Amino acid sequence: MSVNSEESSTGELDLEFFKSINFTKRKCVRCGKYYWSSDPLRNTCGDPPCDTYSFIGNSPVWKPFSLAEMRENFLSFFGPSHKIIDPYPVVPRWRDDVLLVNASIYDFQPHVTSGRVKPPGNPLAMSQPSVRMNDTDLIGETGRHLTCFEMLCHDAFNYAGNFVYWKEETVAYCYRFLTESLKVEGSLITFKEKPWSGGGNGGNAFEVFVRGLEVATLVFMDLKEDPSGQFIIDGKKYSRMDMMIVDTGYGLERLTWLSQGTPTVYQAVMPEVVDTIVSRSGSRSLDDNILGIMSTMAVESEPFNRKQMIDRSMERLTGSGIKIERSNVEEMFEFARSVFVLADHTKTLMVLFSDHVIPSNVKVGYLARLLIRRAKRAIADMGIHISLIELILQHWRQFSEIFPGFSEKFAREALRIDEAKFEDLEKRSRQIVLKAYDRSRTLTAEDLVTLYDSFGVIPEEAASIIRAERGTEIEIPDDFNAMVVARHENVPRKEEARPDFPDLFTRPLYYDDPTMTQFNAIVLFSRDRHIITNQTAFYPEGGGQPYDTGYFIYHGKQVPVSEVHKYGRAVVHKVESEIPERSRVIGHINWERRHRLMVHHSATHLLLGVLREYLGNHVWQTGVQKGLDHSRIDITHFRRLNDEEVREVERRCLKYITENRAITVRNIEWNRAIEKYGFRLFEGGVPEGRDIRVVEIEGVDAEGCGGTHVRSTGELGFLKILNVETLQEGIQRITFAAGIAALDHVQSMSTTQKSLESLLSVKGEEVEEAVKRMWNENLELKKDRERRIKHEVDTIIAEGRKINVASIPATLFNPPSDAETLKSLISAVFSRKLGHVIIPFPEGSEIRVISGTGNVPQELVDKISSAAGGKPEGRGRHVIIAGINRDKYETLIREVFDASRT
Repeated sequence: MSVNSEESSTGELDLEFFKSINFTKRKCVRCGKYYWSSDPLRNTCGDPPCDTYSFIGNSPVWKPFSLAEMRENFLSFFGPSHKIIDPYPVVPRWRDDVLLVNASIYDFQPHVTSGRVKPPGNPLAMSQPSVRMNDTDLIGETGRHLTCFEMLCHDAFNYAGNFVYWKEETVAYCYRFLTESLKVEGSLITFKEKPWSGGGNGGNAFEVFVRGLEVATLVFMDLKEDPSGQFIIDGKKYSRMDMMIVDTGYGLERLTWLSQGTPTVYQAVMPEVVDTIVSRSGSRSLDDNILGIMSTMAVESEPFNRKQMIDRSMERLTGSGIKIERSNVEEMFEFARSVFVLADHTKTLMVLFSDHVIPSNVKVGYLARLLIRRAKRAIADMGIHISLIELILQHWRQFSEIFPGFSEKFAREALRIDEAKFEDLEKRSRQIVLKAYDRSRTLTAEDLVTLYDSFGVIPEEAASIIRAERGTEIEIPDDFNAMVVARHENVPRKEEARPDFPDLFTRPLYYDDPTMTQFNAIVLFSRDRHIITNQTAFYPEGGGQPYDTGYFIYHGKQVPVSEVHKYGRAVVHKVESEIPERSRVIGHINWERRHRLMVHHSATHLLLGVLREYLGNHVWQTGVQKGLDHSRIDITHFRRLNDEEVREVERRCLKYITENRAITVRNIEWNRAIEKYGFRLFEGGVPEGRDIRVVEIEGVDAEGCGGTHVRSTGELGFLKILNVETLQEGIQRITFAAGIAALDHVQSMSTTQKSLESLLSVKGEEVEEAVKRMWNENLELKKDRERRIKHEVDTIIAEGRKINVASIPATLFNPPSDAETLKSLISAVFSRKLGHVIIPFPEGSEIRVISGTGNVPQELVDKISSAAGGKPEGRGRHVIIAGINRDKYETLIREVFDASRT
């Protein structure tokens, strides 16, 4: 086989099924690619722009389907032979390399596609909601692009001893679905050969077209990325993988559109929302005839070009005898674009809110914010009154069964907070934009992206400000939003350098019994004071839990263990002196340290469960670190917790602790674990094995975790929250202590309390009032000092002597009484724009020359420094002449700067 993105014909896609239905292989006369068809008159591949749309107003499907009907039709067709799988969330918390699910295969990468985990069904079929933001700029422009869609699929996973089906059966299923279920004439279908790659895998594929519309892609995934591989796809090398995976993707929205033949996909898949928006726009309406022509011309203008599309639309309209001004067509296009952007984006926001995405400036929250800002802009462009939440709820009523996690309360709060932030931004945007522009007298495309990325200033607003304030036009790139998305969608994998240790296996005794403090072991590897043993009770650092410490007994001596890490299957111990290979050793764990960490790890799970229970299902763990004296957890939440919320969380934690809830640890097969507990299992990260180690606090929390835990909540004693802070937008950090660490903290507070009682000579309940009294007294003293300083500064300024130095007008001030007054005096010179001022330092070792109206003239500095014997430091508006001769300065005052010389 030779997969290549260049022209090729290998025979690997020459299927017997094609022969059975009289399909023949041909070469497209326009693009030169190979395709299969039964139409004797066809000589093009079906893929625009080689072909055009011919289904608008002329559907080849036997009846118009709604989205729900088409979804049910597809799943019913495959149901008898495939296991129907419920859709996964669109935020893929089971993987750490992408922000959003872009296709159904994302659900199974990399755990299933690598062969590590069995698929949840084989074969399987599903309808997977997906979000793609890379074509955001084309929404509403082409008539076909969507940010959110459902990918229908029927997949099969073939591996040794388990062959399900491959190319022949896949193409047969597709053909039968289109011709039998949708009753599309076989001669209207083309299968275009095109290699596919994504997510580290690749293979041959067919793109399936009906009357110019791509309705499915059939991928035969049997390749994996390999720098030394023999196959090439889009410049990357691939080699054969052990599995052969059928990965299909049918566009639910595309099939629905095909069945209805509407002018645009939006009118087919979200007609109620489109009608609502149009009805609020007064007398304006959508002209189906013109929209249909524009959608057809858009697909022929690849890559999309708006001017070219409108030019061709005008030619088609004129050729059809329709007389209309170009300005009217452009106006209609702009209106339709705004309608479709608003309809599309509010649906995608509904989907993101269903997964509790909080709008922010980071990761997937940023993408949600981008959609909110674009939707608000569309409303402003149309000049209508409509709320985003109204449209979001209208979408959800249609999809409530698909997105049961949607919360109206959460959606309203997310929008309220983000819209308030946007209003605040609008007040500051003028200063932000002008500052950016004045640096280089222009705003490049990257500048515009940075303004939006860092401050939220939309490019149209930036252009408007520059036009009004600087009289200059700023060009906004057509792919602006794609540039923004590219900064946030590409999540780099964390590549960590792996030390060169052998691939040995260490049995983890800390999982067998987390209370084990002593064990026997044999040293399998030893080098540079690092040893690998056949088994160990030392916990290696991971999952936010620090490593254990302790020592080994070797030849009757204690050899301390300072670090423990896991590399592959081996646990590596760093020891303070060499222990040879094949040695027998006895390990001893520092139990006090281990137990503190166990308590804090279990307390982290308890706290997370309580926070989610109390604040809402939008709470997800984003980071965690366990410690000996305290631990911390970072969660997704709109704002910092207030004092009453903290107290309530602590009370709920204490309730579960006193109830002594059981904490169980079980290894459960991946798919069974997901079925029972859902994707909350991935709070702490992505498990690497076939099974998921589930740590469950009865009725409170269950998540995949590789740490050590106590057996019940009663062992935690109690939990005390020490601090709460906003780590970044939408992320709150909670620092806490539990068990003996919490007791240490409370005892420390008690010691501090008694110390304050003694210092203030008051009883415990009087400490707060005494501190307040001292604070107020100190505040009054501070105000008195500020009044004294202001009076002294005003007096110095009033008594300043006007002089000329080298024909330069200046003012000589008397020395201020101290450094604090000097600082205030200098600030006054700047704020009051007092001109060139000379201020002797209070101790007389320096002279300050400053200017409230510009830079200090160099001639003035040179004259003073030469006459007073000092050395200038600094430049610009504030120059210090240090190391002056006091006698020379006094002479300077009398002879050179005498006021009578002015």
